[in-house]
Amino acid sequence: MIIFSEKEHKYKHLESGNILKGWTSLIKNYTETFNLEKQAICSAYSNYLGPKYRGIKFGKMVDASVDELAEYLLSAYPEMPTHYIDEVKYEWDYAAILGSETHLEAEMKSYERGYEINPFTDEEFQVIKMDKQYDNQLLMDDLSNLPDGYYPELLVYDYSMGQGNTPVTMIDKCFIKGGVVWIDDFKTNKAIWAGKDKMMKGVLSSLYDSTEEKYKLQACFGAKLMSTFGFKVGGVGFTHIKDYNLNKTKFYLAKYDEDLMSKFQEDWKRIYDKLEIVNETD
Repeated sequence: MIIFSEKEHKYKHLESGNILKGWTSLIKNYTETFNLEKQAICSAYSNYLGPKYRGIKFGKMVDASVDELAEYLLSAYPEMPTHYIDEVKYEWDYAAILGSETHLEAEMKSYERGYEINPFTDEEFQVIKMDKQYDNQLLMDDLSNLPDGYYPELLVYDYSMGQGNTPVTMIDKCFIKGGVVWIDDFKTNKAIWAGKDKMMKGVLSSLYDSTEEKYKLQACFGAKLMSTFGFKVGGVGFTHIKDYNLNKTKFYLAKYDEDLMSKFQEDWKRIYDKLEIVNETD
């Protein structure tokens, strides 16, 4: 049995006691390291300097890393009050809470409605609700036995690696029909960045290291895990919920590249034991 602990923000295999790695742990091996403190400084200066900040970031500092940009801003504008940084961190914490609440709201509305529309085919799917011991848990060991229908918050793993030693993720919207699966994930960021200035690393070096590409890849990752149970992938994408309002959404269609995802799978099998476990919020 695999569960996701909201309190610890970690996935756990109950029988072995193993803490499993999810998407957040996996993708950091292929993307630029996220320095929370330095990014908070840059975001604080964005609020403090206003339009002038964009001129610095996309002008003289266009090729600078977040670390370099933060160090420059601290030296060039030491007069910025520290409360600007505190406010950014508070906003991030609050955004995470609102994001979780929005995900739960979407899940509850699906159960109340009893059906969900597949955004790839416009078909109506019956919502499947199964008995669970935990709020977020693996519904069954062999997911190939899942009945056709719509599943909100479906926890999935790599069948070829076994439950005790596998990457895992939570698919927000999973549609199943006749051995075909369609994947859609919710995102609640203020904006979806589609920058093309940096590329990912290793087997993912053909993809841009941007918010949009990483979210598309995350949905493809969920689809790849489902394919280990024999499902064919019918479509993949993610939905951006604006202002935490379920009536204000934009759907982003992703291209599912089977060859690339197979190479990605072989790579995560190779590096899995070396990955650092981090809090998982996917």
